[in-house]
Amino acid sequence: MHNLEFDAVDLKILDHLQKNARASNNDLANIALLSASQCHRRVKRLEKIGVIKGYSAEIDPLQVGLEINAFVHVTLGTHGENPAKSFIAAIEQIQEIQECYSLTGDTDYLLRVAMPSLPAFSDFLMHKLMPLPMIGSFKSNIVLEEVRKRHRLPLGHLA
Repeated sequence: MHNLEFDAVDLKILDHLQKNARASNNDLANIALLSASQCHRRVKRLEKIGVIKGYSAEIDPLQVGLEINAFVHVTLGTHGENPAKSFIAAIEQIQEIQECYSLTGDTDYLLRVAMPSLPAFSDFLMHKLMPLPMIGSFKSNIVLEEVRKRHRLPLGHLA
């Protein structure tokens, strides 16, 4: 839950930056109906308080040879703080893991991995994931088609 308050100008800035992170300060100022200096101060404040965590380019995985997008459901062998910390430390070192979520239910963690091929995915499972001693079991799902992927967060509830 958040305890920050955003006015309509903040929301315009955030919405536009989600659409185009490369927008110039002048473009943002025009959209937000502010002077360039006022807009710059707003953006810097949103960065400082951690609302804007960074700026990045969205790279097409297929264009860089990452044809396999898969989800791996991981269940730890034993539960507790130490196995969880060990697991998190281990996966931080594996660059193929793009995302990791701690879950409720039968699965402890959900990983999203990007791989160049099925043999590479098999190698990842056999030589990077299976050797981790804290893992009790895992199952994987290979994405057939990306139906929807949204990077922009809905901000309407803040208005």
